Amino acid sequence: MTITLLSTPPNLSDLTVRHIQNDVGLSVTPPLSGSNGQILGKLYVCESLLHFYSESSGAGISVEYPDVIIHAISRQNNDPAIYCQLDAGLFFPNQQLPEDEDQDDIVTELTFTPADSNSLEDIYLAMSDCAALHPDEEFLAEQAALEGGEDDDQEYYANPSDEAELNEAQQAALRHLESVFEPAPSPSQNGVNHHTADKTHQFDDAMDDNQ
Repeated sequence: MTITLLSTPPNLSDLTVRHIQNDVGLSVTPPLSGSNGQILGKLYVCESLLHFYSESSGAGISVEYPDVIIHAISRQNNDPAIYCQLDAGLFFPNQQLPEDEDQDDIVTELTFTPADSNSLEDIYLAMSDCAALHPDEEFLAEQAALEGGEDDDQEYYANPSDEAELNEAQQAALRHLESVFEPAPSPSQNGVNHHTADKTHQFDDAMDDNQ
């Protein structure tokens, strides 16, 4: 899996584009070197990759969908945006990482804020459709192995839906996700994010138990 920086606009000639959104602000956490606040550019939701490029900055990013473990509509602080969380330990080459933290525990967050907030659902649904085309093969293989194992060979794990069994850091992360995320559009709109739902099912269960 790769996440890369762009120095030229993405070549769309051989890509299937699901959605293009102009006037989108991108924030990266931890921040990119030399970046002050949001970078204004264009978001390209393609079937194979998610691209963002800023003409004014002459730079952008490219992300593979299996590396995006969470994407959701966020309205935190009345600032509508698409929130993405990358797999832990994945960074862009010029990110300013905290020196006092284990890099394997640091999570890169991307926030795409379109000037037209009415486009959020269209962006989300396009990303969900594209993510469904790229399931996490390693995760699916692990699930298949667990489901096909003999009863006496299976390992037993704590129920992730029971908040009492989560450690303090996990409970804090759960509360953060609950405060940020907006309920996803109805599956009848073909917006089910199978990739995210598989990898973050524990959050869905915990939210249901807490309601």
